[in-house]
Amino acid sequence: MCHATAGTEEIEYTMENESQHSSTTPRDFTFQLLKQITNDFSEDNRIGVGGYGVVYKGTLDNGEVIAVKKLYYKHPGLDSDKQFQNECTNLMRVRHQNIVRLVGYCHEIRHKCVEHNGKYVFAMVEDRALCFEYLEGGSLDKHLSDESCGFGWHTRYKIIKGICEGLNYLHNGSKESIFHLDLKPANILLDRNMMPKIGDFGLSRLFDSTETCSTKGIIGTPGYMPPEYINRFHITPKFDVFSLGVTIIKIMAGHQGYSNFADMSSQEFIQLVHGNWEKALRTTVLSDTSHGVKKCIEIALKCVEADRAKRPTIAEVVDELSKIDTTIIDELNKIDTARSSTIEQVTNLRSNQAFNPCVNSGMFAKDGSMISSCSSRATRASSDSVLLSTNIKCQILPSASVKIFSYDNLRLATRRFRANTMTGEGGFGCVCKGWIDENTFSPCKPGTGIPVAVKRFNPESLQEHQEWLAEINHLGHLSHPNLVKLFGYCLEDEYRLLVYEFLPHGSLENHLFRRGSCQPLSWNMRMKVALGAAKALAYLHSTNIIVRDVKNSNILLDTDYNVKLTGLGLAVNGPVGEESHLSTRIMGTYGYAAPEYVATGRLTQKCDIYGFGVLLLEMLSGRRALDPNRPAEEQHLVDWARPYLKHKHKIRCIIDAKLGGIYSFGAVQKIAALALECVCLDPKKRPTMDSVVSVLEGVQEAEEPEAAEHQESNKKVTASRKNGKSRWNIFGGGPS
Repeated sequence: MCHATAGTEEIEYTMENESQHSSTTPRDFTFQLLKQITNDFSEDNRIGVGGYGVVYKGTLDNGEVIAVKKLYYKHPGLDSDKQFQNECTNLMRVRHQNIVRLVGYCHEIRHKCVEHNGKYVFAMVEDRALCFEYLEGGSLDKHLSDESCGFGWHTRYKIIKGICEGLNYLHNGSKESIFHLDLKPANILLDRNMMPKIGDFGLSRLFDSTETCSTKGIIGTPGYMPPEYINRFHITPKFDVFSLGVTIIKIMAGHQGYSNFADMSSQEFIQLVHGNWEKALRTTVLSDTSHGVKKCIEIALKCVEADRAKRPTIAEVVDELSKIDTTIIDELNKIDTARSSTIEQVTNLRSNQAFNPCVNSGMFAKDGSMISSCSSRATRASSDSVLLSTNIKCQILPSASVKIFSYDNLRLATRRFRANTMTGEGGFGCVCKGWIDENTFSPCKPGTGIPVAVKRFNPESLQEHQEWLAEINHLGHLSHPNLVKLFGYCLEDEYRLLVYEFLPHGSLENHLFRRGSCQPLSWNMRMKVALGAAKALAYLHSTNIIVRDVKNSNILLDTDYNVKLTGLGLAVNGPVGEESHLSTRIMGTYGYAAPEYVATGRLTQKCDIYGFGVLLLEMLSGRRALDPNRPAEEQHLVDWARPYLKHKHKIRCIIDAKLGGIYSFGAVQKIAALALECVCLDPKKRPTMDSVVSVLEGVQEAEEPEAAEHQESNKKVTASRKNGKSRWNIFGGGPS
């Protein structure tokens, strides 16, 4: 069927497809039925794992084979309820031969007795699943990854055309446009005739196609997101068009594609893609061959324009493809004989001419953290609500300084994880304060022994298990005054816990943004914190560790406001200096993540330095790295602050008002210059952490005598005020 004429193939497919689509509205399946047809969601029936669900193969009573996506009960940081609703309702709205068909769904709520904060309570458990037509061809991504796939140009063209027609229907087929927002080869499925169907509508949104919209957190997949979204969160129909262009490039280039532009801005990346594709493909495949192949490549190049105004609409793309008639298709078949030599030349573009747009199959959550598709095999543990990994390489490196705690002892130490012992809570789980004996590490009464922070990870998340493991293997073998001390861990049944030293002054985030009873930090204290954090990062970089998640909530303060860096769950052992590590999953927090990492997956030590620069800006301005509550032009701290940092006379405009004017302007200028250097778009121009430490030490040394002089001046002013001799503000010049 692959080499039949285009007309015959399309007619046969359409008749078959219309027959399928003439069925009734998607069915409301019971969870019990789905368990039955998937053999109780057995491993033998599992056909894939996604960012928020596992997919199983099932057979209905009428013999129809379907794919059942069983959603996780919980997934930290991911709004799975919204994902479920988006995918279900949007697929109910569409009927098209190039869009995966929704067969049915399941959404049931039951009550289950579970332990919560030391008590047994009845909790509502949601069973949710989406059922789709089963497509024998699997995902396009798998075919492109298989070097022996042997797709000819005819098949590639048919896939491109089908994707474009499906996307055109989403954008223009109804009154309200549907933007997919995660178009990529992994989300394009193929039937037995290699006809493509767009799937995975969990991120899709309904929009007026004429509007420009914004989101509060990153969605989509790095490498497929357009520059205007990476920089400004702007969403228009051209978002999907950019993703389409990258997808077409992937189809035309095979698996190798382009794979390396770690040191490039978005503009440089676009220029490289344009130049190399025009040079490589047009001189190898297209010089004496089909106009149709040339047209596909030209369309792809237009779709990945950095300026979205220059990208075509999807309707214009379809119109261009419609001009390729069956005579062109016949000509494409002739190219198949030369496929092995030409494809090898195209796909072997390596070295610094490489870009792999499909660096991962995950997506960002609203809080900025990255939730990635996990390739590990997953099984259900004894509890239905617990999802554990059975083949993740979870070897804990032995360490004499790390103790193994029992779950029962940690329950006693925290008084059964009572709510009044809780000091923090998030997608990962919760942190409770506990007390243990300093010598035996056994639990003891509150106020005796030493306080500890017990971090309890969410047992349903594979990602949390991996972060728990990474923290043990990093903190268990590192020692530095500015790193948080790890006392030990608990690995018992589904429970995953870590036990740290307790830090009474909480996080830098709390002090900068006045959470709870925390007081704002003075300028000198901020500089002390900055230096401590810089020393911790410099130490980690000296051991070839890239933190990957430098942010204010991971900087904790002890009794004397000494910095203790935590949050090494996302850290990786990477190359030194400007050498890059290709991350298969983009993790971290948006606002702190370096632009080149978000766009490419290429991770270097300079990515941590960018995050540290954002921290400096937060301490300078008192503003968050990302604040969706501010006007659009002020939401992204780096973009907002950059113009002020470049001009000395404008720096005062961004200084945190909570400092009350009490700071050395000379020191502020030095910190502003350092921050600007750290967040430079060109990673090569960012300093090393050792250089950052040197600058901060110089600022602190200059501040100490000035601070002493300032303190003496304040004493005199205070005494003068008590005597009634002065009522003037020495900083503002006006009456106090």
